[in-house]
Amino acid sequence: MRRWTASLLALALLVLPAGCGWPPGETGRETSGEPEQVNQPPSPDPFTGLPSSKPAHPALMVMVNNHRKARPQSGLHRADLVVEILAEGEITRFAAFYHSQMEGKVGPVRSLRPYYLDLGRGLNAVVVHAGGSREALEEVRTSGWPSLDGIHQEADYFRRETDRRAPHNLYTDLNRLQEAARAKGYGERAAKPIFRFDEEGAGSEGEPAKEIDLVYHKLYGAGYRYDEDSGKYVRYTQGEKQVDRETGEPLTMENVLVIKARHRVTDTAGHREVDLKGPGTGILFQRGKAIPIRWENVSGAIVPVQNGEMLPLLPGKTWINVLPETGRVTYR
Repeated sequence: MRRWTASLLALALLVLPAGCGWPPGETGRETSGEPEQVNQPPSPDPFTGLPSSKPAHPALMVMVNNHRKARPQSGLHRADLVVEILAEGEITRFAAFYHSQMEGKVGPVRSLRPYYLDLGRGLNAVVVHAGGSREALEEVRTSGWPSLDGIHQEADYFRRETDRRAPHNLYTDLNRLQEAARAKGYGERAAKPIFRFDEEGAGSEGEPAKEIDLVYHKLYGAGYRYDEDSGKYVRYTQGEKQVDRETGEPLTMENVLVIKARHRVTDTAGHREVDLKGPGTGILFQRGKAIPIRWENVSGAIVPVQNGEMLPLLPGKTWINVLPETGRVTYR
């Protein structure tokens, strides 16, 4: 009987499936046939070019107020890309794009204009705003473009703060905006990668540009100062360093792109048409240098071009200043 049991045991060992029952580390062990998990390097964020391990998610374009009563703003220091264009009253408004950092307070939120909507569509962003001009709201309605309106349909995701007066006191949070985007069915939208990035930027050539001064209008100016230690530009508005309202952190960026575009006032209220289709002239500022460029509209995004090729941005944050053709830019 023992001989029979031993024979059955030997037979079982002969037919044991490969890969089953081998002691750990013993030679001759075969794999299970499952592909090995290879750690892939993080893909670059489409707005900063920096490594990102976050799953695909929509970008948010938040319209941020820049009236003097709205300064300092909240959350602009978290934006990956900021585009500054004139609105009415000879004051600019910011289109702040958020993708790599999606938490924290933002505002004050302000109203939408058609040319800002063009920017949002170009980068496939969900547009966040507080109402808008008749033309902008009609375009949102007829096109069905994803938007979150803080004074109409999505007002529950926004709040009025008591230490400022309307219309300069409407705020929200990036995490609340993500909730709203998911509730509206926008959660699967992926940001569109358009910009080029390179650690060397557009190159070392260029004139010195440690101080940049911009004149949008005789009533409004902005500027940047280059910080050698950080390799970033620091933002100034009307001669004052611009900081975050909550943290006091200065607004800094690796790339400053200044372009000129055709502006046309269309009514007595001062509403404008702004040509963001281009092309036109501009200057790209990186690492304390000024690089003359032409700008073009590529798939709806404003990009710097030289000799027919898109120039790379430095990985990090970018601010784009859209001046009227009568505007001025000086640097030294």
